[in-house]
This record gives sequence, structure tokens and C-alpha cells, in this order.
Amino acid sequence: MLALTEGALKDFNSSIRVELFGQELNGESFGICKSDMLVTGHDPEQIAFGNTLSHDAHKDKKFHYMLANPPFGVEWKPEEDFVREEYEDQGFSGRFGAGLPRINDGSLLFLQHMISKMHQPPKLVDGKNIGGDGSKIAIVFNGSPLFTGDAGSGESNIRRWIIERDMLDAIVALPDQMFYNTGIYTYVWIVTNKKPAHRQ
Repeated sequence: MLALTEGALKDFNSSIRVELFGQELNGESFGICKSDMLVTGHDPEQIAFGNTLSHDAHKDKKFHYMLANPPFGVEWKPEEDFVREEYEDQGFSGRFGAGLPRINDGSLLFLQHMISKMHQPPKLVDGKNIGGDGSKIAIVFNGSPLFTGDAGSGESNIRRWIIERDMLDAIVALPDQMFYNTGIYTYVWIVTNKKPAHRQ
């Protein structure tokens, strides 16, 4: 994903400088990604091994563009103590202030993690930007984060928080059979804090 994204960005602007960062829990995927970074001339040390929810390897970093394909429908029970402690102790100063989804699907935790890594949004005063650059996120989900959770549930509160802050730019429904060995429908959520005026 990182290599293809860099290629697409350079198709838009061949003179840009791209730095790639990532974190991966699966050992095989981690090894492949580190090798790819070496081959393409990037710093392999910027790819971290470990669990993003319980150990944020890029804790103090902000990013302009982020993308993720978190595991679908995987429970976050092993990380529950750490996540709940951060949620209760830090609230919106931490990563999970908008709420906690049900224990059997941690997808929306990954999205909140990414939102916490956004640059400050642009803020125009007299035609000058006194804010930041803002950020854009693309994340692949199955239908669960979109449809599950009654009003007042963790999932509902997280969606509401994103929508009330006008960060949801689009949800793209993909055809089935897009991912190897599964027929489930998937959706790409585009989330940003730098919408142009006509998209707000």
C-alpha cells in the first residue's frame, strides 16, 4: 500500500519528497514492508513492528496523509485494559475520546488512532492560513463500522463525533471479491480536516 501510494503521489507531482511511516502486527507483512523500504530507498526504521492499539510506535508524530487496512471484525479484548485506561484517563487528549466500539470489532479504534495523528486544520484569517496543513485519511472497512450500533452506542457516538466535526468526506462502496479469499463488501472511508469550502 505504501509503495503504490507513493507512486500515485509522484504521478501528481514528480518533484515532491515522500517519507513513509507505518506499523504492522503481522510478522510476514512487516518483513515484506521493511524489505520494500530498503529496495525503494526509504528508511526501514520508520516501519515499526507491533500492536498499534496498545503500543503507538509513532506516538509524537503527525501525518499529512494516512491509509490503513485494519483487520475486519477482530476483537480487541487483548488490548482492552490498555485502550480503556487511555480512554478513561486521557479522553480527547488521548486517541479514543469519541468512544469505544463493542469488543468484537476494533476497526473504529484504528480510525480514531489515525484522527489523533492529523495536523491542525487550515484556518484562514484575512486570506492567510494561520492554522496548519490539515490531513487526509483513507481507511478500508467492512460494513460493520458503518451499520452496527444503536444510537448512544460506542460506534454511534464515534460516527456522530466524526460527522459533527465535518470530517467525513466520502464513503466509497467497493464491489465484492475485491480482497483475496473473501466475498465481503468493503468500504473506503475518506476522512479529512481540510475540506475545501464547496465540500463542507
